[in-house]
Amino acid sequence: MSRAAEIVTCNETADSFWKTYYGKLDKQRHGTHGLVNLYLPEATMTWNGNTAQGKGAIAGLLGDLPMSTCSIFSVDAQPISEKAYNNKAIMIAVTGEIKFAGMAKKEFSQTFILQKTDTTVMKISYDCFRFMNEF
Repeated sequence: MSRAAEIVTCNETADSFWKTYYGKLDKQRHGTHGLVNLYLPEATMTWNGNTAQGKGAIAGLLGDLPMSTCSIFSVDAQPISEKAYNNKAIMIAVTGEIKFAGMAKKEFSQTFILQKTDTTVMKISYDCFRFMNEF
């Protein structure tokens, strides 16, 4: 595959991914078809400095969050060299605004590493969420 075709595929994957991810974050965080199924079993999530390792811990962290509504401002995706990962991987960087129930809107930045599984499915291996303008 040419580099140009690889970038197009990467961007198509990112476009589909962010719509699925934030749709599930806002409306389907729990259950057998919930958000945690987008993660690899050994995935790592860092949420504002709090780290969760593995799907069970990630489900617990996400399950403790109040209901939310997200607005996405930007999405950028880049293919990651196969030399860096055993499988094909892409990095997706997202900026947006999130409103949790009973709280004011906050801007955020979130970066994902998606890796291809045994099949053609890509799942999250690393996720880093951070509120912007909070130190």
